[in-house]
Amino acid sequence: MISLIFIIVWFSVAGLLSGFSGLSLWFLPLWFVVGYMIAWISMILILILMLPYGKMTKVDNKFKHYFIRSIARFVSLFVLRLNIKILGKEKLPKKGGYVIYANHKSYADPFILYQIINRPTGMAAKKGIYKLSVIRNWMPLFGCIQIDRENNREAAKSILKGIEQIKKGMIMGIFPEGGIKDRQDEKMVAIKAGAYKLATKADAPIVPVTMIGASDVKHRAPFKTTQIKVIIHDPIFKEDYEALSTVELGEKVAELVNQTIKNGK
Repeated sequence: MISLIFIIVWFSVAGLLSGFSGLSLWFLPLWFVVGYMIAWISMILILILMLPYGKMTKVDNKFKHYFIRSIARFVSLFVLRLNIKILGKEKLPKKGGYVIYANHKSYADPFILYQIINRPTGMAAKKGIYKLSVIRNWMPLFGCIQIDRENNREAAKSILKGIEQIKKGMIMGIFPEGGIKDRQDEKMVAIKAGAYKLATKADAPIVPVTMIGASDVKHRAPFKTTQIKVIIHDPIFKEDYEALSTVELGEKVAELVNQTIKNGK
């Protein structure tokens, strides 16, 4: 939706300026530049205008999440220039809440994850991300939770909020490394075992996801396209993990993700 609006505004403005200015076609490149700038301004206005709707609607409102996914696709396409190939999308549970656990190697990763899901989804993000005004205003409105690793009490409150949302049927995405630890190696490292309580306390399925190519984004965007491969693994259900500690569960998911990266599949 957002990508289509951007393109329509861009070319419409360029066409109108070219048609009504009365100037020669030599000015056409200028009109395209002006149209491009106005298209970006229109994106900002849409975000501002949608904010009251976001505040008035429930956290799992379907249109609101459709809007957020369209924003993620727009950023992936026009800002980060990602070419995303998804494998195993049919493995995602069709009903009920679950938690996605993925390796984390770039700030593009949340935008990538939103490409694979078509249901209401929130993300668990570290406190530092919320310093940005647009993030601070929007993320809580569609179920994102803030993880303050310097304040265990606040972190626990956020986890409880996420658990409640999962039990109500929402999906949560989390990067169990607790941040970008190593941009040079795509493997999952320094696992935060507590991140798995989000799923185990909700008795929810765990969906491991491997992302390959994300570490290249910072070297290529926005001037070159980055090829991203996303592999969705078989869900791990309660009966499969209930005998494991969160540390053992974290190691199991990390081993699966890292072995997939090693094999390049």
